[in-house]
Parts: sequence; C-alpha cells; structure tokens
Amino acid sequence: MKLDFHRRKIIIASGLVLLISADAAMAIYSANISSSRRSPQQELAGWATQLKVLQADVERARNIRKDTPAAKRDCDEFENSLLPVGSGYSVVSSELAEIGHKAGLQISSLGFHEKDLAGRGVAEVSVDVTVAGDYKSVVRFLNAMQRSASNYAVDSLALTKESAQGAPSGSVKVDFHVKAYFKAGT
Repeated sequence: MKLDFHRRKIIIASGLVLLISADAAMAIYSANISSSRRSPQQELAGWATQLKVLQADVERARNIRKDTPAAKRDCDEFENSLLPVGSGYSVVSSELAEIGHKAGLQISSLGFHEKDLAGRGVAEVSVDVTVAGDYKSVVRFLNAMQRSASNYAVDSLALTKESAQGAPSGSVKVDFHVKAYFKAGT
C-alpha cells in the first residue's frame, strides 16, 4: 500500500510539473505574440501597399482588355498570310532551295511531316532539311530563313563535321528541324 501511495505521489508531482511547464511555455509564447503586434501606422502602411498592388493588377487587366482587339487583329492577319496546304509544300521547298543556293549551301535532303492542328484551321508541317557547306553559309541560311516572308520556326538543329571525301576543309553538315504553318483544308 505504501508503494502504491508513493507511485501515485510521483505521478501527481510529475503531472503538476508538466502542467506548470506547459503554462510557462504558453505565457512566453503569448508575450512574444503580443509584443510583435504591429502599430496602427504599420497596419496602415501594409494596407496601403496591398492597395497599390491590387490597383496595379486592375490597371494591367484594363490594358489587356484594351489591347485584346489589336492582338486579335494581328492573329487574324497572321492566319490570312499563311499559304494553303496544297501549294505550301512546293513554295517551301523552292524557297528553301533558293535560300540555300544564295547562302552557298548544298541541300542534300528535304522531308515533310504534316500535323493538323484540330479546330484551328491551321496545319503544322515539320520540315527536315539537311544542308552541307561552311559555317558562314549556315549562318547566312539561318538569317535568310528568319527574314523570309514565310514563317519558319527552327525547332532544332544538329551540327556534324562533314566526312565525305572530297569535301572542303571546314565543311559542316547541319540537320535542321523546322516548323512551318499553312491554312488547312484549302
């Protein structure tokens, strides 16, 4: 019985120490929270900053709404400038051949892969072009493609040293993966 009383006394004393420790921790936490409270001037400054951010967001939204008709017009103009799919392939192949010739490159292969962009009235055509020549010619070819009236997007290119016998020193072979867009269904 004495042992039971002694255990109860230890358990009660331990529980009391635990409660007092938790109470002290809560008092310290509460003191930290109340001392970090912002003054009314700080509150006002915070709200003013938030108001400025929200006003800037509203102004950006107004500008977007104002600029939307012009962006739509530009998109329509771009779509109307696209070649029809039926004649686009021949135009692209002849244009790339001409650009390559003017740049001093030899086009060794040209391949097309069409992908219809459903619901947009536009067809995306991946054009694989392999050219051979010197580095300056490749740069001229890229610049001419960029300045072309047709819209080309160079997706990727791979540069390898030309290994054919009889090729001039410094000659490179470049595989271009280009995307072109045409009006679908015409």
